[in-house]
Amino acid sequence: MAAPRFPIKGYVLRDADTHDDRYLKECMEKNILLSVSDTEKEYSDMWMDDIMSVTSIAMEDRLMRSEIFILENNEKERNGMLWLGISRDEFTCEETGYLLGVFVNEELRRKGIGKELVNCAEHWCREKGMIAMTLNVGSENKNAKDFYEHLEFKERSSVMRIRLR
Repeated sequence: MAAPRFPIKGYVLRDADTHDDRYLKECMEKNILLSVSDTEKEYSDMWMDDIMSVTSIAMEDRLMRSEIFILENNEKERNGMLWLGISRDEFTCEETGYLLGVFVNEELRRKGIGKELVNCAEHWCREKGMIAMTLNVGSENKNAKDFYEHLEFKERSSVMRIRLR
């Protein structure tokens, strides 16, 4: 499937390729760090390589039926990314579109670009026949949580955790 059309003038979404791997990993690492506590950030050198290895495998795994798109401006500069897949709902097991990753370069935030990336994700899901789209957002990432709630995403479940050491 072709990349969804991006509606903001001066930008285009294109299919990611192997030349984008480093940029994609940087985007995901920044997203991950926004989603963990300060203590976890402090020790991220102990676990970041592992999570990035898993993320890289998932990005390459076509069994997940995922697609990754790069947001570029007219000068071919990378300004963000959108990673979409198809999963199963954790309660109903129906197929659902899954927003695996969305990222906008920091200097372009609060300009409507993130909202349009999510709209492109919704379009992609509808084209695939999905009736719902799901995402996870870390409880520490208040800005992202507020952003998704503003776009009318509703909290459906909570993952709870206790530190044992």
